[in-house]
Amino acid sequence: MPYSDSSLIVKGFCSDFGVQSFLVKSAKSKNCPFKSSLDPLAESEIVFHDSGKSDLHFIREANLIDWFPHLRKDLEKNAMAEVIAEILLRYLSAGPSQELVFRYTEKALQILDRGEKPQETLVRWMWHVADCEGYALSLHECVRCGAEIQNFPADFLFENGGALCQNCLGVLQPEHSPEFLADIARLSTREQLHNPRFLECEFFKYLKNHLGENREVKSYHWLQEVRNYAFCKTDS
Repeated sequence: MPYSDSSLIVKGFCSDFGVQSFLVKSAKSKNCPFKSSLDPLAESEIVFHDSGKSDLHFIREANLIDWFPHLRKDLEKNAMAEVIAEILLRYLSAGPSQELVFRYTEKALQILDRGEKPQETLVRWMWHVADCEGYALSLHECVRCGAEIQNFPADFLFENGGALCQNCLGVLQPEHSPEFLADIARLSTREQLHNPRFLECEFFKYLKNHLGENREVKSYHWLQEVRNYAFCKTDS
Protein backbone atom coordinates (compact mmCIF):
# COMPACT_ATOMS: atom_id res chain seq x y z
CA MET A 1 0.00 0.00 0.00
CA PRO A 2 1.38 3.48 -0.84
CA TYR A 3 2.48 5.49 2.18
CA SER A 4 4.07 8.50 0.53
CA ASP A 5 5.57 9.47 -2.81
CA SER A 6 8.49 7.13 -2.20
CA SER A 7 7.49 4.68 0.55
CA LEU A 8 5.21 1.68 0.91
CA ILE A 9 3.50 -0.22 3.69
CA VAL A 10 4.01 -3.93 3.11
CA LYS A 11 1.81 -6.44 4.90
CA GLY A 12 3.23 -9.91 5.39
CA PHE A 13 2.64 -13.20 7.15
CA CYS A 14 5.44 -14.34 9.46
CA SER A 15 5.95 -17.79 10.93
CA ASP A 16 6.94 -16.33 14.33
CA PHE A 17 4.67 -13.28 14.58
CA GLY A 18 1.62 -13.84 12.34
CA VAL A 19 0.40 -10.91 10.25
CA GLN A 20 2.67 -7.86 10.46
CA SER A 21 2.92 -4.50 8.68
CA PHE A 22 6.22 -2.93 7.63
CA LEU A 23 7.08 0.59 6.56
CA VAL A 24 9.58 0.44 3.73
CA LYS A 25 11.13 3.81 3.03
CA SER A 26 12.17 4.59 -0.55
CA ALA A 27 10.53 1.33 -1.63
CA LYS A 28 9.57 2.84 -5.00
CA SER A 29 13.16 3.68 -5.80
CA LYS A 30 14.96 1.39 -8.24
CA ASN A 31 17.84 1.33 -5.76
CA CYS A 32 15.75 -0.05 -2.90
CA PRO A 33 17.70 -3.05 -1.55
CA PHE A 34 14.52 -4.89 -0.51
CA LYS A 35 12.62 -4.63 -3.80
CA SER A 36 12.52 -8.27 -4.95
CA SER A 37 12.39 -9.60 -1.39
CA LEU A 38 9.10 -7.81 -0.70
CA ASP A 39 7.28 -8.66 -3.93
CA PRO A 40 3.75 -10.07 -3.50
CA LEU A 41 3.81 -13.87 -3.03
CA ALA A 42 7.57 -13.91 -2.42
CA GLU A 43 9.00 -15.88 0.49
CA SER A 44 11.77 -13.99 2.25
CA GLU A 45 13.76 -13.89 5.43
CA ILE A 46 13.61 -10.47 7.09
CA VAL A 47 15.10 -8.73 10.08
CA PHE A 48 13.00 -5.89 11.48
CA HIS A 49 12.99 -3.46 14.36
CA ASP A 50 10.02 -3.49 16.74
CA SER A 51 9.92 -0.26 18.71
CA GLY A 52 6.83 -1.33 20.62
CA LYS A 53 5.24 2.08 19.96
CA SER A 54 3.63 1.38 16.61
CA ASP A 55 2.10 -1.41 14.55
CA LEU A 56 4.45 -0.42 11.72
CA HIS A 57 7.89 -2.00 11.82
CA PHE A 58 11.07 -0.97 10.02
CA ILE A 59 12.88 -3.61 7.96
CA ARG A 60 16.63 -3.76 8.46
CA GLU A 61 17.49 -6.69 6.19
CA ALA A 62 15.58 -8.80 3.67
CA ASN A 63 16.78 -11.83 1.72
CA LEU A 64 14.73 -13.55 -0.96
CA ILE A 65 14.21 -17.29 -0.38
CA ASP A 66 11.79 -18.26 -3.16
CA TRP A 67 10.10 -16.15 -5.83
CA PHE A 68 7.98 -19.05 -7.21
CA PRO A 69 8.67 -18.16 -10.86
CA HIS A 70 6.59 -20.93 -12.49
CA LEU A 71 3.52 -20.06 -10.44
CA ARG A 72 3.68 -16.51 -11.78
CA LYS A 73 3.52 -17.71 -15.38
CA ASP A 74 0.16 -19.47 -14.90
CA LEU A 75 -2.86 -17.19 -14.40
CA GLU A 76 -4.96 -19.74 -12.50
CA LYS A 77 -2.12 -20.79 -10.18
CA ASN A 78 -1.33 -17.16 -9.52
CA ALA A 79 -4.97 -16.45 -8.67
CA MET A 80 -5.06 -19.43 -6.28
CA ALA A 81 -1.95 -18.11 -4.55
CA GLU A 82 -3.58 -14.68 -4.26
CA VAL A 83 -6.59 -16.27 -2.52
CA ILE A 84 -4.24 -17.89 0.01
CA ALA A 85 -2.47 -14.58 0.62
CA GLU A 86 -5.71 -12.60 1.02
CA ILE A 87 -7.23 -15.10 3.47
CA LEU A 88 -4.05 -15.02 5.56
CA LEU A 89 -3.90 -11.22 5.66
CA ARG A 90 -7.63 -10.71 6.27
CA TYR A 91 -8.43 -13.43 8.77
CA LEU A 92 -5.28 -14.33 10.66
CA SER A 93 -3.90 -11.99 13.28
CA ALA A 94 -0.63 -10.80 14.74
CA GLY A 95 0.77 -12.23 17.93
CA PRO A 96 1.49 -15.88 18.68
CA SER A 97 3.55 -18.17 16.49
CA GLN A 98 1.85 -19.26 13.30
CA GLU A 99 4.61 -21.65 12.24
CA LEU A 100 2.30 -24.52 11.30
CA VAL A 101 0.08 -22.34 9.09
CA PHE A 102 3.23 -20.82 7.61
CA ARG A 103 4.59 -24.27 6.70
CA TYR A 104 1.29 -25.32 5.10
CA THR A 105 1.32 -22.07 3.12
CA GLU A 106 4.91 -22.53 2.06
CA LYS A 107 4.12 -26.07 0.89
CA ALA A 108 1.02 -24.90 -1.00
CA LEU A 109 3.00 -22.29 -2.93
CA GLN A 110 5.70 -24.84 -3.72
CA ILE A 111 3.08 -27.25 -5.11
CA LEU A 112 1.52 -24.50 -7.22
CA ASP A 113 4.96 -23.58 -8.49
CA ARG A 114 6.16 -27.13 -9.23
CA GLY A 115 2.96 -28.76 -10.47
CA GLU A 116 2.22 -31.64 -8.04
CA LYS A 117 -1.63 -31.89 -8.10
CA PRO A 118 -2.00 -28.08 -8.26
CA GLN A 119 -5.80 -28.20 -8.64
CA GLU A 120 -6.13 -29.66 -5.13
CA THR A 121 -3.82 -27.15 -3.49
CA LEU A 122 -6.33 -24.53 -2.36
CA VAL A 123 -8.90 -26.90 -0.83
CA ARG A 124 -6.23 -28.88 1.04
CA TRP A 125 -4.67 -25.64 2.31
CA MET A 126 -8.06 -24.38 3.59
CA TRP A 127 -8.68 -27.72 5.31
CA HIS A 128 -5.33 -27.49 7.12
CA VAL A 129 -5.86 -23.84 8.10
CA ALA A 130 -9.31 -24.62 9.56
CA ASP A 131 -7.63 -27.34 11.63
CA CYS A 132 -4.83 -25.03 12.81
CA GLU A 133 -7.24 -22.24 13.76
CA GLY A 134 -9.42 -24.50 15.91
CA TYR A 135 -12.21 -25.17 13.41
CA ALA A 136 -11.26 -28.68 12.37
CA LEU A 137 -13.91 -30.75 10.62
CA SER A 138 -14.48 -34.33 11.74
CA LEU A 139 -13.77 -36.68 8.84
CA HIS A 140 -13.57 -40.07 10.53
CA GLU A 141 -16.10 -39.88 13.38
CA CYS A 142 -19.81 -39.06 13.26
CA VAL A 143 -20.49 -35.60 14.68
CA ARG A 144 -23.73 -36.82 16.29
CA CYS A 145 -23.02 -40.24 17.81
CA GLY A 146 -19.22 -40.42 17.66
CA ALA A 147 -19.21 -43.69 15.70
CA GLU A 148 -16.22 -44.40 13.47
CA ILE A 149 -16.88 -43.68 9.79
CA GLN A 150 -16.12 -46.61 7.52
CA ASN A 151 -14.94 -45.81 3.99
CA PHE A 152 -16.74 -42.48 3.45
CA PRO A 153 -19.55 -40.70 5.35
CA ALA A 154 -23.27 -41.00 4.62
CA ASP A 155 -23.41 -37.20 4.55
CA PHE A 156 -21.33 -34.20 5.54
CA LEU A 157 -22.67 -31.28 7.59
CA PHE A 158 -20.39 -28.24 7.49
CA GLU A 159 -22.69 -26.35 9.85
CA ASN A 160 -22.38 -29.17 12.44
CA GLY A 161 -18.65 -29.66 11.99
CA GLY A 162 -18.23 -32.82 9.99
CA ALA A 163 -19.25 -36.29 8.88
CA LEU A 164 -22.51 -38.11 9.51
CA CYS A 165 -22.81 -41.90 9.76
CA GLN A 166 -25.54 -43.96 8.06
CA ASN A 167 -27.37 -44.66 11.33
CA CYS A 168 -27.70 -40.95 12.14
CA LEU A 169 -28.72 -40.09 8.58
CA GLY A 170 -31.46 -42.71 8.76
CA VAL A 171 -34.05 -42.54 5.98
CA LEU A 172 -33.13 -38.96 5.01
CA GLN A 173 -31.50 -38.22 1.67
CA PRO A 174 -27.91 -36.95 1.90
CA GLU A 175 -27.27 -33.34 1.02
CA HIS A 176 -24.10 -34.20 -0.88
CA SER A 177 -23.40 -36.56 -3.75
CA PRO A 178 -21.44 -39.84 -3.34
CA GLU A 179 -18.56 -38.29 -5.31
CA PHE A 180 -18.38 -35.33 -2.91
CA LEU A 181 -18.46 -37.62 0.14
CA ALA A 182 -15.75 -39.83 -1.32
CA ASP A 183 -13.58 -36.73 -1.87
CA ILE A 184 -14.15 -35.67 1.74
CA ALA A 185 -12.75 -39.02 2.87
CA ARG A 186 -9.74 -38.57 0.57
CA LEU A 187 -8.73 -35.25 2.15
CA SER A 188 -6.73 -37.01 4.86
CA THR A 189 -4.93 -39.20 2.31
CA ARG A 190 -2.76 -38.65 -0.72
CA GLU A 191 -5.46 -40.00 -3.03
CA GLN A 192 -6.45 -37.75 -5.90
CA LEU A 193 -9.69 -35.79 -5.49
CA HIS A 194 -12.37 -36.23 -8.16
CA ASN A 195 -13.79 -32.71 -7.95
CA PRO A 196 -11.50 -30.46 -5.91
CA ARG A 197 -13.26 -27.27 -7.04
CA PHE A 198 -16.57 -28.30 -5.48
CA LEU A 199 -14.85 -29.03 -2.16
CA GLU A 200 -12.91 -25.80 -2.52
CA CYS A 201 -16.14 -23.79 -2.77
CA GLU A 202 -17.64 -25.45 0.32
CA PHE A 203 -14.47 -25.06 2.37
CA PHE A 204 -14.17 -21.44 1.33
CA LYS A 205 -17.65 -20.70 2.70
CA TYR A 206 -16.88 -22.66 5.86
CA LEU A 207 -13.62 -20.83 6.46
CA LYS A 208 -15.19 -17.41 5.92
CA ASN A 209 -17.97 -18.19 8.39
CA HIS A 210 -15.60 -19.34 11.13
CA LEU A 211 -12.51 -17.16 10.91
CA GLY A 212 -14.03 -13.85 11.94
CA GLU A 213 -15.89 -11.19 10.03
CA ASN A 214 -17.56 -12.46 6.86
CA ARG A 215 -15.73 -10.15 4.48
CA GLU A 216 -15.56 -10.36 0.73
CA VAL A 217 -12.41 -12.03 -0.55
CA LYS A 218 -11.91 -10.31 -3.89
CA SER A 219 -9.20 -12.67 -5.10
CA TYR A 220 -11.61 -15.63 -4.89
CA HIS A 221 -13.98 -13.89 -7.32
CA TRP A 222 -10.98 -13.19 -9.53
CA LEU A 223 -10.07 -16.88 -9.45
CA GLN A 224 -13.55 -17.80 -10.69
CA GLU A 225 -13.29 -15.22 -13.47
CA VAL A 226 -9.93 -16.66 -14.53
CA ARG A 227 -11.39 -20.16 -14.67
CA ASN A 228 -14.45 -19.03 -16.59
CA TYR A 229 -12.23 -17.22 -19.07
CA ALA A 230 -10.00 -20.26 -19.52
CA PHE A 231 -12.94 -22.50 -20.46
CA CYS A 232 -14.99 -20.08 -22.57
CA LYS A 233 -15.12 -20.66 -26.32
CA THR A 234 -15.13 -17.96 -28.96
CA ASP A 235 -15.56 -18.07 -32.72
CA SER A 236 -12.47 -17.31 -34.73
